[in-house]
Amino acid sequence: MADILNDTLRTLLDSYVAEKFVNEDEVLQWIQTEAARNELPAISVRGFEGRLLQMLVYISGAKQIVEIGTLAGYSAVWLARALPANGKLYTLEKSSKHAAVARATFDRAGLNRKVELLEGDALSSLAQLAPRNPFDMIFIDADRPHYQDYLKWAADNLRPGGMVAAHNAFRSGRVLAPENDDDRFVADFNATLATDKRFETFVFAIGDGLAVGVRK
Repeated sequence: MADILNDTLRTLLDSYVAEKFVNEDEVLQWIQTEAARNELPAISVRGFEGRLLQMLVYISGAKQIVEIGTLAGYSAVWLARALPANGKLYTLEKSSKHAAVARATFDRAGLNRKVELLEGDALSSLAQLAPRNPFDMIFIDADRPHYQDYLKWAADNLRPGGMVAAHNAFRSGRVLAPENDDDRFVADFNATLATDKRFETFVFAIGDGLAVGVRK
């Protein structure tokens, strides 16, 4: 019973935060509608998680960000809107179908100058981006088997004080008792991040959890 009450309270608090602190305007609403119309998986960050990412950009003063996993571009819009006029978001997407929707998103949001979408395998795209380092922030929300590879790339390509953030750190609670490979990949990622001496680390317990490391 206590767990049910806690889950209900958490849902109510998430709604409270969204109502008070999240402005999901017409563009952001359109993205979600367009994603559903194109039958994209409903796995993007939620509005209050997007707002948290945006706040991290403001707090860190990030000017150059890499996002691994674009989907329809919902989280990318939150991130890019927080960048200064000369800022740049490089967002990586393997699926050509997802990339097409995301390009329409960036056009509608008026963010084409701030956002560059790299279509194809993420590890190949990261190798292409490496010469442009150091980066200020890296957001990981992609294929779980490569989370460790993305963390290694982040450690090698972030500036001191730069930030890596990974979505779905809780896997809806299943990191406590993994039920499938993706759960285990995320649990292993969290364990690696928590003990990585190159980072100061923590998990923000909002939504499905956001694991964060700041490069020493």
